[in-house]
Amino acid sequence: MSNLKLKGGMLGSLALIIGITTLGASVLLNGILGLNFIWTLILIVPFFGLQWFYGPKMVEYSMNVSEAQRDMYPHLHEKVEQISRKAGIDKPKVMVADMGMPNAFAYGNFSTGKKVAVTKGLLDTLEDEEVEAVLAHEIGHIVHNDAEVTMFLSILPAIFMMLGRTLLWSSFLGGRRRNGGALIVVALGAMFLYFILNLAILWFSRLREYYADQFGAGAVFEGSRKLQEGLAKIENKMAQLKEQDARAQKSGAPAAQSNSMGLNPLGSGMKALFIADPDAARGDRNLSDREMVNKYKGEEPGLKDRLFELFTTHPGISKRLKALDQYK
Repeated sequence: MSNLKLKGGMLGSLALIIGITTLGASVLLNGILGLNFIWTLILIVPFFGLQWFYGPKMVEYSMNVSEAQRDMYPHLHEKVEQISRKAGIDKPKVMVADMGMPNAFAYGNFSTGKKVAVTKGLLDTLEDEEVEAVLAHEIGHIVHNDAEVTMFLSILPAIFMMLGRTLLWSSFLGGRRRNGGALIVVALGAMFLYFILNLAILWFSRLREYYADQFGAGAVFEGSRKLQEGLAKIENKMAQLKEQDARAQKSGAPAAQSNSMGLNPLGSGMKALFIADPDAARGDRNLSDREMVNKYKGEEPGLKDRLFELFTTHPGISKRLKALDQYK
């Protein structure tokens, strides 16, 4: 994906999100539901503010994250310092998540500072140069302020979802005596806007991943190759862990033995932070790094894969690897 096409896509998705939100809000505010809409804003916005404020603590709790001591992880600190200096930003805190799944993520806010984390599974799976490229990708998210942008955008569909549910309950609990049918129609319309906004925001999220890949490819020497190999190995390893968990569950193993990914229920809800989506992983054994990259690049997504991608925060692995070819 070219830089012009990528930026055009992000501007287009933002225009769509803003357009849908403006249209929906204007219809509701200009009608009899203005008060309901304002009360929805009053309830939703503080909730997301608290979520953003306490979000880093929730991330660390759900994914067993702790600070990476410099004497134990000197290579991580060195690479994060180099990439941050080149990007012109302050060095984020370096964190390690005690999880078997190979992955990485960036998070943080004004109270905690920006942080970049890698899992122990990632350090066990990737070579140092691939870890470097993955760190560059995550620092790209920090440079682009993706956490703040995503938090703001996530408020918009939530407003329409809560409004739709409120109006449905109002119509069922007495609204039928006074325009109950109209309330149901407007409620269903609000829920439809919630669905469409979610799709638009997921599209925007996938474009942000391409943007972070582009940053990572340019931030380190031979970044495209290193990130391609890192992404392919992450995808392959996660697929193996999923197969291992499936076999353990079939054999009736305890829950702790059938969760090699290391994700608890709360952590499962934060997969948008990861560099790769564990739910979409599929792999193959006994391949060299480049064979793995070429295998994934050669896959052509079918209709089912294309439909599935509409509801994911990350592009398909084949698309990402092909896009990285353009950043060399």
